[in-house]
Amino acid sequence: MTSRDPGRRYATALALSTAAFAAVAAAVLFWERADRLDVRAVNWAQRTIPDVLVEVMQVVTYAGSAVVLGPLVILAGLLLIWRGRPAAAIFVIAAFAASQFLSQLLKALFQRGRPELEDPFVQLTTYAFPSGHSFAATATYGSLALVLASRAARRRDRVGILAAATALIFVVGASRVILGRHYALDVLAGMAGGVALLSALLLGLDRSGRLHVDSLFGRDQQPQSSGLDS
Repeated sequence: MTSRDPGRRYATALALSTAAFAAVAAAVLFWERADRLDVRAVNWAQRTIPDVLVEVMQVVTYAGSAVVLGPLVILAGLLLIWRGRPAAAIFVIAAFAASQFLSQLLKALFQRGRPELEDPFVQLTTYAFPSGHSFAATATYGSLALVLASRAARRRDRVGILAAATALIFVVGASRVILGRHYALDVLAGMAGGVALLSALLLGLDRSGRLHVDSLFGRDQQPQSSGLDS
């Protein structure tokens, strides 16, 4: 394995996630059936999801909000700096901050309306595409998971950390559709955007020599010093 392999992986992930976002955006803009399918999915969720699950989702969805993610990122950043890992702190903070900016910018560009709900008191007036909760959850929990996994000694621990973060991201995304706040394509675009953002940050850190996570999915071994430690 050459030292350039990680950079290639990040570049590939960036290209694939950007292509995925572009494909979803094209479907929203140019494929009328996509809108119909999105509406059907929201209507199905509104009709069939049990009330108890809806109540759970009303709590879970806050895991993707700035109200929760902001303090979490500040706390994580301070802890990482205290542990002597300023590069990791910058990575996590940059992922969260950029996700907030980019999601709002893209909403303003696409100006896709929210699902129309029967209850006017829960109707949001901001634009829908992409889902800001999904974008921020993917970028923030993804960055935190990568930072934690890069220091885990065993492969199963690393995989477990990443799997837990992935599950949380998908649950947050599902909550947006179940609650009628977003269409499914909004959520998929938010996730793709979050992955693209993480990939871009990882690629930039790798090329600057500040990040080395070659062993993230390697064999069980003792954690080694990485660029995220500096």
